[in-house]
Amino acid sequence: MGALLGLAISTARAAISDATSPAALFAQAEKFHWTDQPRFVGVLNQLHQRESQLSPAQRWHLRYLDACQASLQGSVAKDAPILQDIIEHSGDPVLVTRATAKLITSLAISHQYEEAFKLANTLMIGLPQVTDVSARAQALRSIIQMLRLAGDPGQALKYARQLDPDRVPSEDRCATYSYKVNAISGAVTLSSADPELLRAIAICLADKQAIFANTLRLDRADLLLQEGHPEQSIALLKKIEPSVRQSQFKPHLTALYYYLAQAYLSQGHAAKAKKWALAVVTASDPKNFTWPLQTAYNVLYKVEKKAGHPVAALSYYQKYVAQEKAAMDDTKTRALAYQMVRQQVLDKKLKLEALDKKNRILELRQELAGKAQETSRLHILLLALVIVVIGLWTFRLKHSQLRFRKLARHDGLTGVFNRQHFLHEAGRVLQRLHQADAGACLVALDLDHFKRINDTYGHAAGDEALRRVVEICSRELRGSDLFGRLGGEEFGILMPACTCEQGIEIATRVRRGLSAAPLKLNPETTVVVSASLGLAHSTASGYAFHQLFTDADAALYRAKHGGRNRLVVDAGAGEPVVANADTPDTANA
Repeated sequence: MGALLGLAISTARAAISDATSPAALFAQAEKFHWTDQPRFVGVLNQLHQRESQLSPAQRWHLRYLDACQASLQGSVAKDAPILQDIIEHSGDPVLVTRATAKLITSLAISHQYEEAFKLANTLMIGLPQVTDVSARAQALRSIIQMLRLAGDPGQALKYARQLDPDRVPSEDRCATYSYKVNAISGAVTLSSADPELLRAIAICLADKQAIFANTLRLDRADLLLQEGHPEQSIALLKKIEPSVRQSQFKPHLTALYYYLAQAYLSQGHAAKAKKWALAVVTASDPKNFTWPLQTAYNVLYKVEKKAGHPVAALSYYQKYVAQEKAAMDDTKTRALAYQMVRQQVLDKKLKLEALDKKNRILELRQELAGKAQETSRLHILLLALVIVVIGLWTFRLKHSQLRFRKLARHDGLTGVFNRQHFLHEAGRVLQRLHQADAGACLVALDLDHFKRINDTYGHAAGDEALRRVVEICSRELRGSDLFGRLGGEEFGILMPACTCEQGIEIATRVRRGLSAAPLKLNPETTVVVSASLGLAHSTASGYAFHQLFTDADAALYRAKHGGRNRLVVDAGAGEPVVANADTPDTANA
């Protein structure tokens, strides 16, 4: 009896020892990473207490888990150096792949897009050599994420098709489904009842991975709202609110708030919409751009405008415009970083091809060394080949540089100056005009109801409306005028050596030209595109671009507020003057 009792005690102790062994603790940490944050932190503490007993490989693994914890807490400054150290010094291919994928996400969150795209390109090149199923799935997820950020949904879907949720470990199954659905939604329009979306949500809930489940459910709430079902969207958001608050994942909190604000606004519940929009503002850093903060300011602007509070409405509108411009700048920065990395990859490829051709030339020379009679002709041929190769390489490189320079100065959609180049050129021209004592007009132009065109007819129709603005302006403006897209549907026009009356005449032709030329989307659908314009002149505002633009923007706001499809001129001291207007537009902004 005593022997049996001793054996039972020994067996129990062995089981406890196995459960707390380093290998078991690492397995628990990987399991609890996305499913149970408190237990994940507890396991990390246990591993740190036993760090002296860990092997070198296990210590690197522990550092990776520390970086994961810092990343979940939103501390990019902490996780990035750890992940970089793992990549450079761990020597473990699987851990290097996982750390690279994790670092890509951290860099993207902190808007370090060029470095993130470089690492993503490294993963793409090395992907065929990644044999570990879990590490490969994580690498594919980070590649998909960056391709979506770069605005390349087709490539993102191509990599998503390589994800196989049935082959990955159980702890990776939910994340794999989530990223696959995310890639599909970027390439095609999903519905809130899409079977793939509902299946991914069910799997993540079954696997108790609340963060991924909430990501998918928030996406579904957004789809319900877009489909015109705000009451169902609110019900879903209220259902997941406790889980979102418990996870304390900040992007989910702000997304929850701004979806609720949008849903209540669509139902006409102004007080509730304002409450949730203010919650987004409170939870966000106003110095940084976020989609929830931009949407919140737009909701607050509409609520205050409807309530008859013009001062508060104007304040929120200005903040909304600042966030919208920041969004445009962020999108442009991502696109530029993506193009720069692609250019660098192309340059490297061209250089390798040139080196390869030079090596082949050297090999030919060695083979032909003993053929004296053909030496002269072969040397001439080889020299000509080298000249042709170098010439072609130089031509391609120069062509790429010119294309890149144009991309950096011109708006990719409309072909006119982008915001940064327009501001630079306008400041330089104004300085020259000031020295010559020549007048100048600055016009701020903004399309009326642009969001309505996008929402009703699609973004392709919105793009055609922007191109129509460029077509009309190019026809009416003088050859010396500067024309640029400042962001979204807003454009700027600087008219050098121009009196106020001349500026009014040109701006009026532009405004009337737009409203007189309806946009034909198809044989059955025609859309009237109009614009509001604000004009400032150097006589009243001076030659400082900032003051000219501020006065023109204020006049533009008055044109919008006064009914749209009109030109308002800033007259210096006193009220701005409505230069001309056709049929007033009294619809809401």
